[in-house]
Amino acid sequence: MDIALILTGAPGSGKGTQATHLARRHDLTHLSTGDLFRDHITRDTELGRTARQLIDAGHYVPDELTNEMVRDHIERNAPDGRIILDGYPRTLAQVDFLDTLLDGLIVVNLVVAQAELQDRLERRGRSDDLADVVRQRLAIYATESEPVLAAYRERGLLHDVDGSGDLDEIARRIDDALATGRSIAVDRF
Repeated sequence: MDIALILTGAPGSGKGTQATHLARRHDLTHLSTGDLFRDHITRDTELGRTARQLIDAGHYVPDELTNEMVRDHIERNAPDGRIILDGYPRTLAQVDFLDTLLDGLIVVNLVVAQAELQDRLERRGRSDDLADVVRQRLAIYATESEPVLAAYRERGLLHDVDGSGDLDEIARRIDDALATGRSIAVDRF
């Protein structure tokens, strides 16, 4: 695979887990914006403190800060463009920014029922996974990210994949979508 892959889905859809496995199977650099934010939070940088406040309140980090972190990571770790992006882009502004950085994108969207997402997130037990915060994060995702999915769908780059079930089964569905160029086993919830 000589392209950049975007793995998207609502919080709790399993994109982080699947991105890790995909990166290993296809020798891609894995970029998780969540990991970038957590790294800054752990190191207690100014960005990390700002990110922690936003994330704990159920908000996303602003595009400008996220974009610069992503640019820096790609330039340092994946200058050849062989990358899997996990959790990015989330907004149309980020889509436009990413267009200036990478060519040959494929977008895989993991589709999971809302009730299952809520259950998965609440079971993780992170500070941003409390019930009220989870509902707010899912609402923000629907509002801000659906236009991103529509943009990639219009370009013919989006492949919906059922993100429920066994991890290996989901991985097979993703690989099938990449090989065939079509959505795999998705029922709209």
